[in-house]
Amino acid sequence: MLGGFEIVFRKKRIVEQMKSSTKILKLLQYLIINRHKLVTREELLEHFCDDDQTGDPGSALRMLVFRLRNVLHKNGLYIAKDLILSKNGSYMLNNAINLDVDVEEFESFSKKADKAIGDDERLYFLLRAVELYRGDFLPNSSDQMWVMSLQSWYRSQYMKCALKALEILTSAGQLTEAEKLCVDALQIEPFNEDLHTYYLRALIEQGKNQEALDAYIRVETMFYDVLGVDLTENLRNLYSQIDQPKVNKRLPLDSILSEYLEGSDFPGGYYCDPSVFKSLYQIESRSVARSGRSTYIVMIDVKHELRSKRDGVMKHLGMVIPNKLRKGDLYTRASPSQYILMLHNLTYENCKTLIIRIMNALDAKHLSRIVGTSIKAVKPLT
Repeated sequence: MLGGFEIVFRKKRIVEQMKSSTKILKLLQYLIINRHKLVTREELLEHFCDDDQTGDPGSALRMLVFRLRNVLHKNGLYIAKDLILSKNGSYMLNNAINLDVDVEEFESFSKKADKAIGDDERLYFLLRAVELYRGDFLPNSSDQMWVMSLQSWYRSQYMKCALKALEILTSAGQLTEAEKLCVDALQIEPFNEDLHTYYLRALIEQGKNQEALDAYIRVETMFYDVLGVDLTENLRNLYSQIDQPKVNKRLPLDSILSEYLEGSDFPGGYYCDPSVFKSLYQIESRSVARSGRSTYIVMIDVKHELRSKRDGVMKHLGMVIPNKLRKGDLYTRASPSQYILMLHNLTYENCKTLIIRIMNALDAKHLSRIVGTSIKAVKPLT
């Protein structure tokens, strides 16, 4: 029931020929997931016969069960008539017939992991659980309310098991196994930051710096393009670990400085990541008191509307701003709808003039979506 629905009896797949009978297939799924209890007539009528037009929903339910037994029998499950038991209009599966259900095994391994003594035993059960989770619970029946709630629950249980397993694998230095588990888990939860953190750490600690860099760029782009948010500080901190030279590698100072200057010879203002901008702001607040120079921060706010419209304005601003700044000025995209600029050795009036130049460079359509600007001097850190 995880990642799809199939029944295998004596190595034969039973469900393939039943896919055209949607309602009886969903009835079978419901009886399986509730197989340890007697499912009342009223409960089944609510889920499967509420749209019956005959005026006799009880008869419609009996016919549905009759059709289910027949379809199963015709498709090779000769025990079908004994599989579904009825009692006073209620139904349940015959638990005297051996039935292995993946969701039950998944829950069992998850519970055993919680009760396990020691990391080795706990890891064994956690990995058995995550191995069983091949995808969402009954993905082709997501229109059923009872399926939707269980989908959410099983997915949360899967993530709980996966993250616990990753914690143990990482602590034990089993980085190859951690990397593989992350790749599989990210197919299920591509926007889980904890998974991305474990994945990047596994790559970095294995010395896979280029793979780690590529992975970081992918997740940064994905989070911003799809969710419109920047990465958390924990993930951004991993970026510096990717770029750090190896401790045992000694380089001449000239070589290091030349490398630092690569790609910095473009005209206009300098764009940097928000985390870098934050560090430079902190440095500036420490130095302005001693240097005596004036530094101002300018913010440009764009209307917070549909992402397609907002991103069009922000993209246009991103092209205009650097051309209006000097080489020593900095700017960053502080949020999906805000740019922040750091301007050195200017007066307050100079800053206002700069804002006017930026606004004049926008066409009327983009200008109408600017909701405000603000200017603040960098205060000395006391």
